Amino acid sequence: MKLNIKNMPLFNRVLLFSFMITTIVVVSTTGSSFYLQSKQLKTQMTDRVKGVAALWASTISPGDISKAKEINEIGNPSIDRLVSLLTMVNEKNSSFMGGFLLLPEEFPDKKLFVLAASTIYEEKSFESLIYYEAGEEFLNAFKKAREQKKISSTDIYKDQFGTWITAFAPIIDHNGKVIAILGIDVEASIIKKNQSETLLILLLEMAAIILGVYIILNWGLKKVLKPVNDLFYGIKEISTGNFSVRLPVHDKSELGLLSDKFNEMATQLSHLFETVSAASRQLGQSPINDNESMLLGEAIDRMEDIFQRTKLQQELQRAEKMNAIGQLAASVAHEIRNPMTVVKGFLQLFLAKDLSEEELMYLKLMIEELNRAETIINDYLSLAKPDIGTLEIIDSRDMAEKVMDLMTSYAMMSKNISLHCEIKEDMNIRGNRNELKQVLINILKNGIEAMKDGGKLSLTLEKEGSYGVFIISDTGIGMTDDELSRLGTAFYSLKERGTGMGLMVCYQIIDRMKGYINVTSKKGEGTTFEIKVPLYLENP
Repeated sequence: MKLNIKNMPLFNRVLLFSFMITTIVVVSTTGSSFYLQSKQLKTQMTDRVKGVAALWASTISPGDISKAKEINEIGNPSIDRLVSLLTMVNEKNSSFMGGFLLLPEEFPDKKLFVLAASTIYEEKSFESLIYYEAGEEFLNAFKKAREQKKISSTDIYKDQFGTWITAFAPIIDHNGKVIAILGIDVEASIIKKNQSETLLILLLEMAAIILGVYIILNWGLKKVLKPVNDLFYGIKEISTGNFSVRLPVHDKSELGLLSDKFNEMATQLSHLFETVSAASRQLGQSPINDNESMLLGEAIDRMEDIFQRTKLQQELQRAEKMNAIGQLAASVAHEIRNPMTVVKGFLQLFLAKDLSEEELMYLKLMIEELNRAETIINDYLSLAKPDIGTLEIIDSRDMAEKVMDLMTSYAMMSKNISLHCEIKEDMNIRGNRNELKQVLINILKNGIEAMKDGGKLSLTLEKEGSYGVFIISDTGIGMTDDELSRLGTAFYSLKERGTGMGLMVCYQIIDRMKGYINVTSKKGEGTTFEIKVPLYLENP
């Protein structure tokens, strides 16, 4: 049963649980109503019989009781008067009521003596001057009336004569002594009959209510869950490759808005797979025909294949570009470096001559430009290197502190730039010491140059997994997302006289060390470089 409910459709499951909850509420309400009504009827009958007992107890003469006790025989005028009076209880009140007088004494075997009884009991053989064997309920109420000298009553009880509720009223003489007890009882079978009729009516009402609730629930849930069923249908169609499916929007409720959002998603997926088809044609794969449906998993596999091919093409293009730059660097270095060295040497000789200040300024300017050109040529030569050379164990703390010491004087030449170095954890890393130092200096220098109006430059060293991380942050001009995406490519620089080769060399050096560089930046707020270099592991 548990499995059947678990695998049941959503509509049937909601209908079942809603119907069960409604049924429980209706049955509980019906049961409570039946109980309260039965209790109220019993209370009303008990109060009525007690009232009758109190009223008729005052009409009975203690003298007749005393004479009846003295002459304990049928035909005694006193007994006849008592019987007539008790019979009037039935005639004046209800056909269901009767009265009798009991002596206050209790005889062996729980027997009580009936001094006088109404004539309505004759057909039940309950008559005057007999002994009545009382039950526990009857006897307890009798004793209570006798001992407390006040009216008491029984609950519903049964004896050999029927089902009753009995009230007892003590009859007291002028000495304050209980000389007899008046019993007024009513047939409780009327309560059972009334309960049966009430229960039948309540059950019919309950059945009608449950049927009505079922019809309303069935209709209402179909209306409410219609968008959900439409959504299931749409998801099924999407999973089979039908991206043209659209759901009807029934209203502006949350479920209606859900259908609207599904339609937007289906439209976007349709455009996406049109793009996938176009990309497939460009990559030489078989395109997706208009009348061809593709499973969602197949389409995702096709997209992943396209991404891999695109990534591979980008890597090949980058490798070809680097190879071209390396070949260019090798030829330029040999063809230009030697003439430049000669020119630089003669210019340095002229510095020793007795020249005017203006001539000396021109010579120094030319030498500076030759130095700049030589730096550019060295960057090209770095790209032409086939490998990183010898890898060694590097103390990361020592490296960070020495680099920051070197950059302190350069930062002091700029306005209002403060340097901050934080070593969170000592560690050894594996790489080329000189080339890593070149990378850190280059990026720190770029950070200083990005803060023309001053700011804060920080270098933080920490461990992240199997990498040592140098985090360099500045509060400079920052970069846009477009500028950030082109960072590290050849011939792209944000400096007025930059070539872009410096950062490109940095990326290549770290890549050869099996590390990588992450850059985050926000225009006008600053830039953060994360240079991650593999840790030295004694037992890799």
